[in-house]
Order: sequence, then structure tokens, then C-alpha cells
Amino acid sequence: MYEERLGNSETKRYELEDLVTSLEEQLRTAARPSSPTSLAKYASSAAQIENETLQDQVTHLQNKIRTLEDMLEDARAAAEKDEVVVRERIKRYKDKEESTKKEAVEVKKEMERVIRAEEQTRQRLGEIEEAFRENHLTLENARAEIETLRGELAVSNSKLCITFLGCLIFSTPRTRKTYESAPLIERRRVK
Repeated sequence: MYEERLGNSETKRYELEDLVTSLEEQLRTAARPSSPTSLAKYASSAAQIENETLQDQVTHLQNKIRTLEDMLEDARAAAEKDEVVVRERIKRYKDKEESTKKEAVEVKKEMERVIRAEEQTRQRLGEIEEAFRENHLTLENARAEIETLRGELAVSNSKLCITFLGCLIFSTPRTRKTYESAPLIERRRVK
């Protein structure tokens, strides 16, 4: 946009300078008389009118050139200000981009750490589950062993009770006689 305005101003300036040069050339040619006798009357009044007209045009064009130069200077100053603002914005954006890149690197590192920690946790969890299974199997084996021992103990206790009862029974004289006189089948039940 600035370059367009600058280009337009330069073009108008060159056109006006060309017009001023053309008018000055016309002024010089009009000031030279081609034939001294015939143009003497006409030359003085026509030249004076044309000279005044050309002077007015030159003044007008010079004013226009000054205005265009002022506009060009204002456009240059605005362009410089805009350039400074744009450079500051670019710098801010670059700083933001750098900080965003740094944050992205940090986030990536953090994600890698989290992934490693998750893998270690999963591995540890697998080890714990395996130890739990082994402990559970050991516990089941111990329970089975206890049940076996209880059964054996019950059998031993019942044998012991029978033996003890047998001892009690045979230790009293009256029971011994009754036992010996009892038929063989009843004796087996007592044992």
C-alpha cells in the first residue's frame, strides 16, 4: 500500500515536471517574435496574457509539486513508522515462536519421561502380579497341606481315642471279663 502511494506520487511528480518543462518551452518560444513587423502589436498584448497565464500555471504546478512532495514525505514518515511497528511485531512473533518451540521441547521431554515411567510401572505391576500368583499358589498348597495334616490328625486322634478307650475298658476288671466273654464280632467293633 505504501509502495503504491509512493509510486503514484512519483508518477504525478514526473508528469507535472514534464508539464512545467513543456510550458516553460512554450513560454520561451512565445517570447521570441518570428517577424518583427507583423507581430509587434499582437506580441506585446498576447505575450503578456500568455506570460501571465503560464506564470499562473507554473505557480499552480509548483504548489502542486510542493503538496505532492509533502505528501511523499508524510508517506515516507508513515512508512518508516509502519516499518518500525512491523519489525517490533515480527520480533514479538519470533520471540513467541521461540518460547513455543522451547515449550514444545519441554512437553516432548515430559511425555517421554511419563511414557518411561508408565512402562516401568507396568513392568513392576507385572512383577507384583506374578509374585501374587506365586504367593496365592503357595497359600493354596499350604492350605491343602494343612487339610491333609488335619485329616491325618483326626485319624490319629480317633485311633488314639480308641486306644485310650480300649485301655480304659481293659483296665477295669469287670469290663475285661465282659470283653473276653463277648463274641468275636463285638470285639472288633470295640477295637
